[in-house]
Amino acid sequence: MHHASVPDITVIIAVYNAMPYLNECLDSALGQSLGVERLEIIAVDDGSTDGSGAELDRYAARHPQVRVLHQPNSGGPGAPRNRALDLARGRYVFVLDADDHLGPEALERLLDMAETQGSDVVLAKQVGLGRPVSDKAHRHAEDADLHTSEVYRSLHSAKLMRRRIIEEGRLRYPQDLWYGEDQVFVTEVYLAAGKISVVGDYDCYYLRRREDGQNITARPRTAAETVAHIERVMALVAERVQDPVGRRRMLGRHFRSLLRTALRPAVEARHENPGFTAEVYERARALVQTYWRPEMGGELPTVDWIRLYAFACGPLPAFEQLMEYDPALEPAPREIVDDGRVYRCYPLFRDPAAGLPDVLFDVTDKLKTHHRLASLTWQGSRVRLTGHAYVQSLGTDRMESELVLRARETGEEHLVPALARPAPELTEQNPELMMAGFLAELDLATLAGGEPIPPGTWDCFLNVRADGVTRTVRLGRRHAPELDRTARRAKVVARDPGGATELSAAAFFTAYGNLSFEVVRRIPLPTA
Repeated sequence: MHHASVPDITVIIAVYNAMPYLNECLDSALGQSLGVERLEIIAVDDGSTDGSGAELDRYAARHPQVRVLHQPNSGGPGAPRNRALDLARGRYVFVLDADDHLGPEALERLLDMAETQGSDVVLAKQVGLGRPVSDKAHRHAEDADLHTSEVYRSLHSAKLMRRRIIEEGRLRYPQDLWYGEDQVFVTEVYLAAGKISVVGDYDCYYLRRREDGQNITARPRTAAETVAHIERVMALVAERVQDPVGRRRMLGRHFRSLLRTALRPAVEARHENPGFTAEVYERARALVQTYWRPEMGGELPTVDWIRLYAFACGPLPAFEQLMEYDPALEPAPREIVDDGRVYRCYPLFRDPAAGLPDVLFDVTDKLKTHHRLASLTWQGSRVRLTGHAYVQSLGTDRMESELVLRARETGEEHLVPALARPAPELTEQNPELMMAGFLAELDLATLAGGEPIPPGTWDCFLNVRADGVTRTVRLGRRHAPELDRTARRAKVVARDPGGATELSAAAFFTAYGNLSFEVVRRIPLPTA
């Protein structure tokens, strides 16, 4: 609901030497489709010396919705943002960096999501201008769980946030941090939020890497400044998050950050600035000892998991060698299969001097199983299924597969071998996938040891084996476009000797698109 006396959104802009980008930033805020009368814009000039302050005053003179404050330079964005938060009147706040800008409909779409869904935080899809952004974090979602979705990948301040939860929690940016301060603040807002949503179907926020190199994150940092925000936010998560999945995933995100934004510059500086490197190493090692748990390994890319283990447990030269390895610049590491497990041969695999355990290089559970159901046909009580399936990185010349029917209520399983067959739809792209096709025929009248399949709901899976590696996939969601997924016609598969009842089965696709069979015993229907 629109309240005339209370702005819907307060846009907060901390400004320090933001020319020439400041004009585009302000114009994008003032030109929002939401309507400028529903906004207030509070811009805090943090001691700029490039004319940004005077430019802000010119905008304020022309636009009554713009309020400008000037203050001596505080050394970071936390203090000016906090000053604006103290003065904000909007029901929601949105923090806009002075060198970034908004898409024309951004605030209207964000507000509509918040009002429709009752969201306390709404993430705005970002577009990187010379810098990377997280696509995973900004997948469109009306309800994004903090612990199981990918929203925690995004700790940048550019989000619509309900001001009430900020004020009730007395949340403010830490002013003793100029680097990573938004990670602490946004984490606190996430933890206070009752519901989080994502506007991922519109380019809301344009995030810039400045051509003049004056982004605040480009300033040189001491060892303490490099690690302090990670220390702060890890302590916050460890104290406040009791959910084991959420704790694991959120801390795992910060261990990725520790490797990339703290340990990497420390490794690069080890010859020119050994004191800096030693202090970063010491503080990082304390974080690993305090917060790391083995189950967090799955939250890191494989090579980062190896690096972190080498840092914590291996010889330091091994860790530094792994940090210098750049997978993007090197040929893809080969993979080997040993005793039913697949190992990716990153540097130092089975190097006796490094002593890194094989399990660090084990990618078996991360290999994707590609599959598609092509056809489903009936002949009496027999069902014939065709399609293709293969395990990433493994050939198909020795591949085997079998269909699995699993009772949803009891877990009882029945296995039906599938025949390998050519997959011409794949061979053009990769000749090694020549025999990735499968054909499985199951007779529901004799499936249970010569007896008919019992009544119940039976979910359909496919076991795929290659080179001693077995992966199980749910069958049906990936399917040929021409496959009829709407028909649910029951087929009689068996009758009682006296004819009093009959067993019927119907193939259907679940709400998630997966194939299942519903088997029921019924009184025979009259024939036409």
